[in-house]
Amino acid sequence: MAAVASVEALHYLNTKQSITLSVQELIDCDTENDGCKRGRSKVALAYILKNGLSSESSYPYMAQDNISGCKKDKSVAAKISGYKFVKATEDALEEAVGKQPVIVRLQWPADMRSYKGGIIEREALPRTLPDGSTMTGHAVLIVGYGTDNGVKFWRFKNSWGNTWGEGGFGRIRRHVTDKRGVLGIFMDRGVYPVIET
Repeated sequence: MAAVASVEALHYLNTKQSITLSVQELIDCDTENDGCKRGRSKVALAYILKNGLSSESSYPYMAQDNISGCKKDKSVAAKISGYKFVKATEDALEEAVGKQPVIVRLQWPADMRSYKGGIIEREALPRTLPDGSTMTGHAVLIVGYGTDNGVKFWRFKNSWGNTWGEGGFGRIRRHVTDKRGVLGIFMDRGVYPVIET
């Protein structure tokens, strides 16, 4: 889950210590989202703001929806003090990612499950497809940007483990003429957690 990865990254940036937080807690306890089926990053961050988040070791991942209810104990491994939005533009995202990773929503065609690597250059599609269905979205964590053989790209972390893509990461082309960006990266604002120090 991108929201959990964003809090882990923020924790590392502030403490220089790695931490693995509980995805299962959000699946079980964040009743405003829909478990493993789908969720909204802003809603997940709002849950973390209110409740904090347990460590993975104290609330382990079960790879399934809430079976027997929220089992959160009183131990909190990480907290945030809020979250901020990033304007849906290249410049705004580049500035924000220069400071910390940012959650974005990408359009997610079914064949993205088989992505093995390389820079993705797919055009954004309309929110509503010609058959009346809605394009599926997927939250990822933009962790950086770079250039490969003259092609500028965004690097993102996916939530499907290190066997997906490039060791759990992917790349999408940046600085394209379509203002919606590759895979619709700029069709919605980005969001990231903050900690007041």
